[in-house]
Amino acid sequence: MQRYLVTGGTGFVGHALCQRLVHHGAALTVLSRNPARASSLLPAGIRTVGSLDQLAPTEHFDVVVNLAGEPIAAKRWSAKRKRVLEASRIDLTRKLVDWMLASSRPPRVFVSASAIGYYGDQG
Repeated sequence: MQRYLVTGGTGFVGHALCQRLVHHGAALTVLSRNPARASSLLPAGIRTVGSLDQLAPTEHFDVVVNLAGEPIAAKRWSAKRKRVLEASRIDLTRKLVDWMLASSRPPRVFVSASAIGYYGDQG
């Protein structure tokens, strides 16, 4: 059985990915800013955690999928909002990489994706 750690599991892509992984028998842990909300939105049997600190140092995952980040459509993209969007993706990715490097048995696969788009000049 493949063991997965997924961030962004309640987002558009993450939610669908989690459902598919569970359907195919994967053991799934989802890292979420709001683990209780994630538990209520995701299929039964998925473990949710709110921090990498909640994972035992000896815990092993075969695959880490990083899809986390502030929602891009929630607000207008002011300069301040762009910094928040960028930081929400970069900061967690750095923490995941540091966590994996410190692991005695790092995952075989790390996939990181981020929603970003350009929709032209909106005035």
